[in-house]
Amino acid sequence: MSVSGIPVLNYHAIDNNEANLSSRNVSVSLASFKEHAAWLHQQGYSSVGKDELRDIVLNGKKPNGKRVLFTFDDGYYSLYKYAMEILGQYGFTATLFLSTSFIGKPYEQKDFDFVSHDRQLTWEEIKVLVANGWSIQSHGYNHFRLNSLSHEDLVREVVLSKQIIEQNLGTVVDEFAFPYGIYTNNVIQELKKAGYKMAYSVHSGLLQSGGRRYRLPRIEINNMDTMDTFITKVTTGYISPSNERRSKIRDIIYAHPAVKDMIEKWTPMFGFGNH
Repeated sequence: MSVSGIPVLNYHAIDNNEANLSSRNVSVSLASFKEHAAWLHQQGYSSVGKDELRDIVLNGKKPNGKRVLFTFDDGYYSLYKYAMEILGQYGFTATLFLSTSFIGKPYEQKDFDFVSHDRQLTWEEIKVLVANGWSIQSHGYNHFRLNSLSHEDLVREVVLSKQIIEQNLGTVVDEFAFPYGIYTNNVIQELKKAGYKMAYSVHSGLLQSGGRRYRLPRIEINNMDTMDTFITKVTTGYISPSNERRSKIRDIIYAHPAVKDMIEKWTPMFGFGNH
């Protein structure tokens, strides 16, 4: 079977109240999420395991069939309430990129823009996710934009979040997802020093064998997606041919993070950005 790459799907929260969903909301409806999981199962996709993923990214191995990676950012109760059971019905697992300072707290709009009215998960609920095969990785401590921090605060964001998860769960944390998709060369260097082996952007595209391990692509799935756009994103990595062309040009120009930083510093209107 020819496999062009792995769709890494980027979700946030799941909402069963349509009144909470709007064009500015990156949550998805419960009905849509059920459709997504069912379609992927019907098409023969299965979750990529952590060891297999490392072989693909770090060692250049090819995926063993049609693989998909569900990822969720921040850490919302709806993952425990809805996603765990829905994914489990089809044998899917997921990776949760957790912002650790919010664990056990109520949802506050000032903390996360346009996401959901979920509360945050507790450690007890997170442990249940782990028991059901989920991987818990880092999304920073405070969900800050990492390009605007002092060196001390940046180190705190990437190191403290890793330590807290490892201490509470007894698991290894070596993956990171950039809050807001924002990264710089300096951020990547600090991730390497802290022991992270890979990091995820919000660049479009499918994850390829031996790809750039500190700017892996993820495909955002949100409330604006129809089933048609979801299928297009999963099968191509992009929402449209123009998005694909633009993304591939950006990937060439941004091949080296230091070059990306220089371009964004001197040509802020260039238009590619971190996303």
